[in-house]
Amino acid sequence: MLLKLENIGHTYQAGSPFQARAIEDVNLEIYEGEFLALIGHTGSGKSTLAQHLNGLLKPTSGRVLLNGQDIHEKGFDKKEVRRNIGLVFQYPEHQLFDETVEKDVGFGPRNLGLSAEEVKERVQEALEKVGMRYEDVAQKSPFELSGGQMRRVALAGVIAMRPKVLVLDEPIAGLDPLGREELMGMIKKLHEDGTTVVMVSHSMDDVARYATRAAVMDHGKLVMTGTPEEIFRQADRLTAMGLDVPQVCRLGAMLREAGLAFPENVYREEQALTALMTLLGKGAESDAE
Repeated sequence: MLLKLENIGHTYQAGSPFQARAIEDVNLEIYEGEFLALIGHTGSGKSTLAQHLNGLLKPTSGRVLLNGQDIHEKGFDKKEVRRNIGLVFQYPEHQLFDETVEKDVGFGPRNLGLSAEEVKERVQEALEKVGMRYEDVAQKSPFELSGGQMRRVALAGVIAMRPKVLVLDEPIAGLDPLGREELMGMIKKLHEDGTTVVMVSHSMDDVARYATRAAVMDHGKLVMTGTPEEIFRQADRLTAMGLDVPQVCRLGAMLREAGLAFPENVYREEQALTALMTLLGKGAESDAE
């Protein structure tokens, strides 16, 4: 495994009258090359958990291991964490700060001590991966761009570090349908190119379409892990936690209630289409008889 969380707990403002336990006794392994979705209702602790993955938050209890090493152990080089684990916040455009796109995207690589040529190469590469031409935007202020472009630039700033793991906290929040589709397409391509992805998401449809595994948080605890099929098979349990299921799952339940033999293990659109075509084919055979 690449990352391992051992008995992680986190309390905000510990020791004060306002202390609040956000996560408790979380054990989770993140494997190289996977696309892991972190899901849970608002306040379940998933964003807090995500911020432990790159050391932004230090656990109140437990350990975060990167390739077997505790990232908070004395003497551990924090640059290794930043180099390997990239974190993109919800509304990442709020992370922008520099006067030009080139400087903003190149901030992380410059801090790694790379040469000017290497930094420029990484900036060009990162912008290309988010669908932007270096020549078109490099010298522009990021604050002159549209909201969708600003989000791409913020993502490029993390990609420029060439992280092994990309952690995204609700990356499509606030985007229109086209913007959501484009951004998720970019994230999918990064995953296909070898980047391990951990994505906090409220969209069960996106989890169904893109994730290879899902982890469910509820009231600060990790309560379920498994493939999307294994997770969505437990629709009643998810509903009890205030979560939804993909639209395809709801459609399947309605068809089964209507007496049709729609399979229960269908949770993606292409699976649903195949199942419906099979049902229609059987219906046509019955009519012919």
